[in-house]
Amino acid sequence: MLPAMDGELARICAQQHGFVLRSQARDCGYSDDAIATLVKGRAWTRLRRGAYALTAYVESLSPAQRHVLVFRAVAARLDGPVVAAGPTALAALNVPVWGFRLSAVHVHRDEGKTARTDAGVVHHTGHLRDQDILEVDGILVALPSRSLVDAARMLPFEAGVVLADGVLRLLLPDVAESMAILESQRDWPGSIVASRVLKFADGRSATVGESRGRVLIARLGLPAPRLQRQIVDSDGELIATTDYYFEGLDTAGEFDGRLKYGRALYEQSGSLEDVDLGDVVWQEKRREDAVRDEGNEMVRIVWSELDGHDAQVKGRFLRAFGRAAQRRRPAT
Repeated sequence: MLPAMDGELARICAQQHGFVLRSQARDCGYSDDAIATLVKGRAWTRLRRGAYALTAYVESLSPAQRHVLVFRAVAARLDGPVVAAGPTALAALNVPVWGFRLSAVHVHRDEGKTARTDAGVVHHTGHLRDQDILEVDGILVALPSRSLVDAARMLPFEAGVVLADGVLRLLLPDVAESMAILESQRDWPGSIVASRVLKFADGRSATVGESRGRVLIARLGLPAPRLQRQIVDSDGELIATTDYYFEGLDTAGEFDGRLKYGRALYEQSGSLEDVDLGDVVWQEKRREDAVRDEGNEMVRIVWSELDGHDAQVKGRFLRAFGRAAQRRRPAT
């Protein structure tokens, strides 16, 4: 029986960043029956029709990385230059993705043809100049400013904000260039939603969860919080940098603080086995107590509350605002 992958086919797989085409496997001596056996035995994973990767490798990837691998396989089978577009381009640029189907890859090619979706491939339209394209790890990618606009036009508002915040945090100083591109596309489908996304975007949101929490806070009708606000004690020593802070209401907000502290301890120790979860909780409690000692309320939001718990979360914030207001009232 043929090994999972070796020899010339293994070399081709490495050169192509982790995938092979059926035609390449057959040229290297793997029959259709052998390929079917390898897939059935889970040595290989079928990425899409006619494209395969080692299952162990696929399972080591994040969903976004698998999405980019599928794009590579798609690009290898299409004629002419193929550019990753929209959310696929942003995934290739390591922007955190959330809230859209990773089963469909987004490409730009065939200048002049209409936008369409074929076999899990979304074909984007519009003109791309050479200066609008980057090469990243052997693939062509539309510039972040253009990719963000294309993604924001086709995604729900919240998913667009997650991407936009990530682009501003990691790749761009502001949305000015994206706004200029959007202005030239103001009559395109989705341009109104994209405009709202770009105006709401803020690169100070440090994680997907913090971006989603900010969308939730707006949906609840609460005041816009200040992001990454530093809180110091009476000696001027930094106590905490809070995800959200409601100026004038003396209330800080945090998204999933326990995960944040667990991540920090993991980065210090290098191993989850070395993380003392009791220490995680203790550090979190001390930090929260210190924030409160400076006259602030603290409200936490966890991932499970981002959908379907609006009244519960809003009530918690309003009660915190009320307690802070009560403390500010002069004694009678």
